Amino acid sequence: MDRHSIGGMIKIISEAIERQMNATCREFNLTMQQMKILRFLKLREGKQVTSQKDIQDYMRTSHPTTVNTMRLLKEKGFVNISTSEKDKRMRIVTLTGQEEGFFKQIMVSREAMEKKLLDGFSGEMEGDLRRYLKRLYANLSKPDKPRD
Repeated sequence: MDRHSIGGMIKIISEAIERQMNATCREFNLTMQQMKILRFLKLREGKQVTSQKDIQDYMRTSHPTTVNTMRLLKEKGFVNISTSEKDKRMRIVTLTGQEEGFFKQIMVSREAMEKKLLDGFSGEMEGDLRRYLKRLYANLSKPDKPRD
């Protein structure tokens, strides 16, 4: 991929963000993917039951990848996994409380990352950037046009 194409630049930026966030996550022996799952669980905590399937859909990962990631989070003491009383096929995932210190540190790191990304941008430029990024994502979400 051409490093100067829009897709190439987005990939480079994404990888740089991931490297910095992974450095923060490493302090807690977590990957960025595991952090995203913990954040997803935290946002839903107390509001709705979360199944492994919900996590799989949110993360857009395969079933085996999700199962393995959840197993690792359980081994690290961040989540509990139980079987639903209503549907024995459904695996329910809950936080253990061990994630609290992690989330405080992540929020500090995330705010610092956002500030670094937007350094030199005016409020108007930031708004424009957000609109452009949303537009790029919307464009990618459209079905491809059939070729003649």
